Amino acid sequence: MEERVSKQSIRSKYLGYRDNLSFSERKAKSREIWSRLKQLECYKKADVVLVYMDYRSEVMTTGLVEELLSEESGKKVYAPKVEGLDIFFYEIKELNDLKPGYQGIREPEINPLTMFSEKEYSEKNCLVLVPGAVFDRELFRMGYGKGFYDRFIHKYDNIIKAGLSFSCQIAKQIPIEAHDKKMDYIITENAVFKA
Repeated sequence: MEERVSKQSIRSKYLGYRDNLSFSERKAKSREIWSRLKQLECYKKADVVLVYMDYRSEVMTTGLVEELLSEESGKKVYAPKVEGLDIFFYEIKELNDLKPGYQGIREPEINPLTMFSEKEYSEKNCLVLVPGAVFDRELFRMGYGKGFYDRFIHKYDNIIKAGLSFSCQIAKQIPIEAHDKKMDYIITENAVFKA
């Protein structure tokens, strides 16, 4: 039980730091994070980008998703939908493909024909952008406690994982468990940490 309390208190502390950023700070820092992301080889080479739609004070992604959906990017874009205890990703062609869903987060419609699958995973260069409450310099991540991304990453073990984080969310070290997976990259407005 002690471990649970400490994880929750760490999560709350760093979410507090994030929540204290003003809207304009979050916007400016998010743009800087996108800029760093777009310089990475894994982004340039990606045929498929699995995005998240920002919620509350997360690193913003809407503008980045708009860029990805533009003709020039040539990348397929998938957004997550919560279904029970899991998230599944569905291809989107425009922001209008998203509607408020789980906790008011914008989500795509369930459609077996547009669902991210083993086939895409095995045949294409895929990159998943991962939100989180806290990250550390060892490339570990702590989410919000529901395990949606942990389960997804376990299923698609070798997918390239880029955590998007404001620098105020980077801890020296966070408690980890045996099943926790490292990110391949953590991108803040000031730095890129990589494996």
